[in-house]
Amino acid sequence: MTAQLERVERKLDVPRQAVDWEHYAPRYQHLLDTPLTAADVPAWLAVWSAVDAELGETANKLSTFADLHTDDGAAQQRYQTFVATVMPPAARTGQALTEKLLAVPDYTPAPDFALNYRRFRDAAALFREANVELGVVHEQQKNRHSVITGNQKVRLNGEELTIPQAKQRLDSPDRAEREAAWHALSASNMAVASELDAVMLDLIATRRQLARNADEADYRALRWKQLDRVDYTPADCRAFHGAVTAEVVPLASQLVQDTARELGLDRMRPWDYNRGHLPDPQGREALKPFTTGEQLEELALKAFAGVDAGLAERFSQMRRGGLLDLESRPGKMSHAYCQYFPVRNEPFVLMNVVGTADDLRVLFHEVGHAFHGFYSGEAQPLVWNRWSPIEFVEIPSMGMEFLTLDHLSHVFDDEALARYRYNQLRGVIFFLPWAAQMDAFQHWLYAEAPEDVQIADLDTKWLELDRTFHPFVDWTGLDETQRARGWQYYHIFQVPFYYIEYAMCYLAAVGIWREARNDAAGALERYRDALRLGNTVSVPELYRAAGVEFRFDRGYIQGLMTFLKEQLAGA
Repeated sequence: MTAQLERVERKLDVPRQAVDWEHYAPRYQHLLDTPLTAADVPAWLAVWSAVDAELGETANKLSTFADLHTDDGAAQQRYQTFVATVMPPAARTGQALTEKLLAVPDYTPAPDFALNYRRFRDAAALFREANVELGVVHEQQKNRHSVITGNQKVRLNGEELTIPQAKQRLDSPDRAEREAAWHALSASNMAVASELDAVMLDLIATRRQLARNADEADYRALRWKQLDRVDYTPADCRAFHGAVTAEVVPLASQLVQDTARELGLDRMRPWDYNRGHLPDPQGREALKPFTTGEQLEELALKAFAGVDAGLAERFSQMRRGGLLDLESRPGKMSHAYCQYFPVRNEPFVLMNVVGTADDLRVLFHEVGHAFHGFYSGEAQPLVWNRWSPIEFVEIPSMGMEFLTLDHLSHVFDDEALARYRYNQLRGVIFFLPWAAQMDAFQHWLYAEAPEDVQIADLDTKWLELDRTFHPFVDWTGLDETQRARGWQYYHIFQVPFYYIEYAMCYLAAVGIWREARNDAAGALERYRDALRLGNTVSVPELYRAAGVEFRFDRGYIQGLMTFLKEQLAGA
């Protein structure tokens, strides 16, 4: 075990007593028993926030440790036991405390708590006792997905690879190597497809029951309220899908066709289009700016220092404190994310790096989330006021992908930097159809699919959408069963209805970068100011604080696509 991994393991260590409900129950009971007047509320909220932060930190550490050890039965069982024995009484107690707060006569929340007071009220109205235990089942079902995919292996040319390692081969300039990697990944995915099918059917049934228990028409209606989507409607999302079809898909198709022509190809096959990563027209090897996780950290540190010394220091704090686990290895969940430990206001980044330029971009992305945690945590004492609504939460991360673009001369020479920048801009264009497809699929699945929906129905719908949003990928002669299972993706299982936010925030991040090109210092200061607001203002206000508009309509998308085309032409 490396020194860095030892620091990570220590950081994720949880005292034995912290995994028992009895560790938290007396403090929650004291809050319930304490007489409460309007004047008492601020101090009472501070105590409640501190206990919630401790419980949340324990849950997050156990979950993260389980993700780092998907092949460790004891780690999985410890987390699942916590979910089953601690989270239900915590949910019931949270509802009782919320009802106590809402019943305080003559209480008017302070401006920085007004939004969360309204959210507390709305969440209390959704609470159903039947959904407490069913929520445990839901978490257990999602964990089955993590275990299945975390232990997935790929056999390629006699080697056993992790999913991230195999995906790296899709960036090879050798088309035969790309095709072999694609077939190996497809074989690996199909080997677990039936298991994931079973998980998905269980999740659909559970999610529908959660909605029925909450007296909602369907699961989309429930999630709309759970996610506090008050600034836009399902109809707005439908309009976004149409706008992407009209304004982005033709541009993406043209970029793909141009690349195919430069490569001397008459069509682009699935192994030629790795969701935004196209083969280099000049046949150059994929950019590989580092080999080890430690090297990546050094490169990133210098980039953050170029943007701002304060950002660099926060990243150094993460390095020193065991808050980064970047290397890919067997038994580790293959996704990337930023976790948060609220007691000490510490973000934690999990990745699976294999040496690619995209790893660099993803690290900037996840550490952007970390900066959000740092800044909102310092500015907002109450745990519920930290971070932000999910429609904004990807702006700190995607914004950092762009704000670092002009600070990478130590990573790449001029030619390589131009390639990296070009790929970053083009990646936005290629991402939007994928985001629209993911969102459209979930609207269908949770609000329109038949009651007796089967896996074949999911496959059929996914194929229909894929042909709409990705018409430029040629599957002729291939087994489209593999294409049809494209819905077997992390967010569909783990965070339903969380995907259109990536598109909203990517559009905003491009806007922030556009402003930064005219006023770098001002754009960065607005970025930080918006992060400090946390969860205390509305989504449109957060966007305005960051210097952009909360829009994702056709006209706005058209304007940003024009800007990106201009930037690509000059790249």
